[in-house]
Amino acid sequence: MKIKESLLAQIHQHLEAGYPHEACGVMLGNGGVVMEIARADNKREDSAHNRYLIDPLAYRDIERAADKRSIQVIGIYHSHPDVAALPSQFDLDSAFPNLTYLIISVCQGKAVESKAWVLRDDRSQFDQEPIEFFS
Repeated sequence: MKIKESLLAQIHQHLEAGYPHEACGVMLGNGGVVMEIARADNKREDSAHNRYLIDPLAYRDIERAADKRSIQVIGIYHSHPDVAALPSQFDLDSAFPNLTYLIISVCQGKAVESKAWVLRDDRSQFDQEPIEFFS
C-alpha cells in the first residue's frame, strides 16, 4: 500500500477525533496507491468502543462516486482504541477479500501505530502489507 503522509495524517486526525470509540473510513485509489479517503460514520450502536460498522448504503454511495471518477475502493481504515494495530477475530470474520485494511492504534486519543493488512484468499488470517509513503 502506498499513501501520502498528508493523507495518513488526515486519517490519524479522523480516528483521534473518534476516540474512545472506533472510527472508520474508506481508502480510494488505484493499483494499491491511496489517492483520497472518505470518512464514514461508525454506525455500530451496541459496541462502538471496539467494533465499527460502515452503513452499507453509505459504502455503496462512496463506491459509486469513486467509479464515476475512475478510481476504486482499495481499502478500509479503522482505529483500535487503546490496543495494538493488529486484526481482531471480529476484523477477520468481517473482512472482504482484495481490500487493504489499515488499522491504527489510538492510545489515550493519539494515533501511535499504523499497520496495513490483507486477507488471505482462504480467509484464514491476515498478512501484513508494507506501507510506503510518497509526497
